[in-house]
Amino acid sequence: MSLLKKIYYKATAALPTRLIQNIAKPDVLLPYHHLVSDDEVLHTKHLYSHKNIQQFEDDLDYLLRFFKPISTEDLINHIKKHQSLPANRFLLSFDDGFREVYDIIAPILLRKGVPAVFFINPAFIDNKELFYRCKISLLIHHFLNTDLKENNITAITDLLQLPASAGKNDIIHRLKKTTQHNKDLLDRLADLLSVSFSDYLKTHQPFLSTEQLHWLKQKGFTIGGHSWDHPYYNLLPQEEQIKQTTESIKYVQKEGNELLSVFSFPHYDTLLKQSFFDALFQQQQIDLLFGIQNQKRELNNKMIHRFNAERPDVPLQLQLNGLLLFMLLQKITGRKQVKRPE
Repeated sequence: MSLLKKIYYKATAALPTRLIQNIAKPDVLLPYHHLVSDDEVLHTKHLYSHKNIQQFEDDLDYLLRFFKPISTEDLINHIKKHQSLPANRFLLSFDDGFREVYDIIAPILLRKGVPAVFFINPAFIDNKELFYRCKISLLIHHFLNTDLKENNITAITDLLQLPASAGKNDIIHRLKKTTQHNKDLLDRLADLLSVSFSDYLKTHQPFLSTEQLHWLKQKGFTIGGHSWDHPYYNLLPQEEQIKQTTESIKYVQKEGNELLSVFSFPHYDTLLKQSFFDALFQQQQIDLLFGIQNQKRELNNKMIHRFNAERPDVPLQLQLNGLLLFMLLQKITGRKQVKRPE
C-alpha cells in the first residue's frame, strides 16, 4: 500500500464512523480475503500477505459494531429482484479455496453467526494439483533461504532466459511474471533445484477437500466458482474465458451441492470486455458475479465489486472510514458504475 493511502486512512480513521455512515449511507460492504492464519504459509508468503487470527477477529468484531451480515441469497434478491435492503450490511468472501477456510475461518464465522461465500478452483480441490502461483512462492522461498552455487544460478538464468549477470532479485522478478502460458518453467526449475511440489502438496494439503467442501455447504456457507484453474483471463480467448467460468460454476453446483450460481473472477476483471459478458449470459445462468474494483457496481452485468481487507498492516478500524468516504465520492462524481469496452 502506498504511503499516501496510509496517510489518508489514518486521517479519516480519526472521524466518527457513525457520522460518516449517516452521510455516506452505504448499502453493502464486500470485504474479501484469501486466507487467515497464525502460521507462515509458504505457498502464499511471497505472493501477498494475510492477517493472523487475532487481526481477523478484531476486524470482524469492529465490522459487526457498525454493520450487519447478510446472506448471499439476500444480496442476490436485492440486486436481481430489486428487493429493498437495509443500509449498513456486509458479506464476506474468500478466494482460492485454501484449507484455512475449513480449519480456521469457517469455525470463527460460525461462532459469530456470520455467513460468507467461498470461491474455489476445481482443479485444486482434493489437492490434485498445486496452483502455479503457489509454486512461484515456494521457489522464491527456496532462493531466499538457500545458498545457491554458481553453476545453479547459471542453469537458472539460462532456463529463464536472463542475462548471465542476473542475481536472485532478477530471478525472483522474472518468476513473478510467470503466467499460465509458461508455467512449465516452474516445474523444470523445481527439478533443477530438487524442490518437490508433489511432496509439498502431500505433506501440507494446502487446498480444500471435497469432504470439507460438503461440510462448508452443510453449515450454510455459499460455494462459488473462481475459474477452473485460476488463469489470467486477459490472456485467454473469449471462448476459453467462458469455459473457465461455466465449468467452475457447474462443478460447485454438482460437487458442492450449490443451488446458487455465483462466481468471482481470478486475479482481476478490469480488462474484460462487454462482449464476454453478453456471450456468457447466453450460455450460463448467473445469479451474481464478483469483481475487485473497490465497491463499484455493475448491475447491468449482474456484478458487484469487493475490496481487499486482508492487508495485515491495515486493520479494518483504520480502513473503514476511508472506504466509506471513497464510496461517497464515487457516488457524487458518478464513478460508481463500471463501464466496459465493447
